[in-house]
Amino acid sequence: MRLQNYRSSVGKISSKPLLLGTISLLVVALCVGSFVHRAIVQLRHFEQLLEETKPGAAGADLGGNRQQLQQVRHKRSSQEEDLPVSATFGTGTTYVRWGRYDCPSKTGTSLVYHGYTGGSYYNYVGGGSDFLCLHHNVTYTQGHYIDGLTGPAYIYGAEYRDGSSRYSLFDLSFIEEEALQYQGVPCAVCLVQSPAKLMIPSRETCPEGWTIEYTGYIMTGSHPTTKHSSSHLCVDDTPQVIPGTKGNQHGAYLFVVEMDCGYNVPCEPYVHGREVTCVVCSLG
Repeated sequence: MRLQNYRSSVGKISSKPLLLGTISLLVVALCVGSFVHRAIVQLRHFEQLLEETKPGAAGADLGGNRQQLQQVRHKRSSQEEDLPVSATFGTGTTYVRWGRYDCPSKTGTSLVYHGYTGGSYYNYVGGGSDFLCLHHNVTYTQGHYIDGLTGPAYIYGAEYRDGSSRYSLFDLSFIEEEALQYQGVPCAVCLVQSPAKLMIPSRETCPEGWTIEYTGYIMTGSHPTTKHSSSHLCVDDTPQVIPGTKGNQHGAYLFVVEMDCGYNVPCEPYVHGREVTCVVCSLG
């Protein structure tokens, strides 16, 4: 009787590892099966795309859609062009580096895209008051545009308007002619591996614990010439220009801002008539 109970107990104990092993094998089999299924689906999708791109595929039925398919693929490839760069450092925060095509060469900062600074025409009333960093590689999808100027609002490229009297403020070594006036303003959208970023006007250093991304001068439209309000930009003090844009083409204007103290801003420590500096900071 005791021997029978002993064998029964041993059987129960020895069956537990067997049961656990069986469950483990089933889980592995399910995971492998799911992976194989996804791989088969992706292969079939890829084969379908190959068939669609073959000459004469589906005859005239695909003729009207082939151009649209190519445009969608172009749009997709244009988007993918920026993905490896913008995803380099994972999550973080972004800022625009006005006046430059690139981002600071420092650990933790990468380029998302570069482009052209755009805004409303200086001599028009109305329009947007902000400036935009227009992507350098524009995409147009069939059916998503109407050719010709048909609307009441437009956007123009921005240009530096200050003359040679301001050149001493900037490091112009990145510009072939070492001149800013009448030339287009580039921009770059930068991703920084930081939880926060901050632009501080009238400062050239960051608070303790913050890191300098770049320094510059506050620029915007002018009181005498610009008929609409404009946002203030922190333009890099080592600026670049858009090649081939020199020649007083007008558009949106950018001038260096001066301090007119005394209107609720004390003239000490501020100095009347001095240019307003700026710094862009990231946390950490």
